[in-house]
Amino acid sequence: MKTGLISLALAGLLMASQVSAQEARTLRLGMQGTAGDPQFEGVTEAARIIKEKSGGRLTLEIFPNSQLGTFTEMMEQVTLGELDFTLNPFGGMDAWVPRAVVASTAYVVSDFDHLQKIIASDWGKGIVEEMRTEHKWRVVDSWYFGTRHTTAKKPIEKPADFAGMKLRVPNSAPLLTWAKAMGASPTPVAFAEVYLALQTNQVDGQENPLPIIDAMKFTEVQSHVSLTGHLVQDQLILMSEDTWNALEPADQQVVMEAFEAGGALNNKLVREKEASLVDAFRERDITVLEPDKAAFREAMKPVYEDLDEKFGAGTVQKLLDLR
Repeated sequence: MKTGLISLALAGLLMASQVSAQEARTLRLGMQGTAGDPQFEGVTEAARIIKEKSGGRLTLEIFPNSQLGTFTEMMEQVTLGELDFTLNPFGGMDAWVPRAVVASTAYVVSDFDHLQKIIASDWGKGIVEEMRTEHKWRVVDSWYFGTRHTTAKKPIEKPADFAGMKLRVPNSAPLLTWAKAMGASPTPVAFAEVYLALQTNQVDGQENPLPIIDAMKFTEVQSHVSLTGHLVQDQLILMSEDTWNALEPADQQVVMEAFEAGGALNNKLVREKEASLVDAFRERDITVLEPDKAAFREAMKPVYEDLDEKFGAGTVQKLLDLR
């Protein structure tokens, strides 16, 4: 009997360890961002909270710097359930949900809070739901990535100041459209070669969020920073719908809370960096201009009319009214 009881106890321990092993899970997140940037700090904080709140059953493994492929490849991996999380802008969803392009069109979004209202609107919810049902991408959160501004060797205070400028923009349809609407000549240059292109006058100016302008040292070869604020960008935390469904409700809640906390840290870091850089640029004798955006918005009206024709009358105004 004693031997039987010992055997039973051992069997119970074995079963308990097997259940524990089955419950333990490592979640994988792939991103373009690099170690040390606000997004990386945010997902690192999320990983800490996931491990803590799950009692170590769940861990989040982070693969930064495009280790797992381009953002398109990582999106596909999330669809297939091969990757649990990745990051991509809401407006950047237009490759899969075409009407999302409206949110990445210049001057439609005024600031990050406005973007959050757009995502939470019926229009935004429709896009989010289509992403989930058609591509298996569940939106967990939206984090602030930054606001894009313009640098040049002269003041940029009104659309006419862009006339004839060779302006480097990414190969992105909304940004190419913006540059043309301003009267500039959009010029393609690989990101790694922008500094040299500015230095040698291959291009006259470029646009990027302030932290990137600073990190890439563009102000060494550009004398003016114009706070055109033409595009406000986020990073959606996208989760595989298969992964979500495989988690217990309590663990789903842990994931949501963890990324909310990570997002709060990310947003704080980005806003602090943007604010401090305006003063830092001025201290380096860089002229920082704060133009009235009304004239820039006016120049975008023909673009808005095209979007309304494509996606429905009043679409752009509906989003503008959420400001």
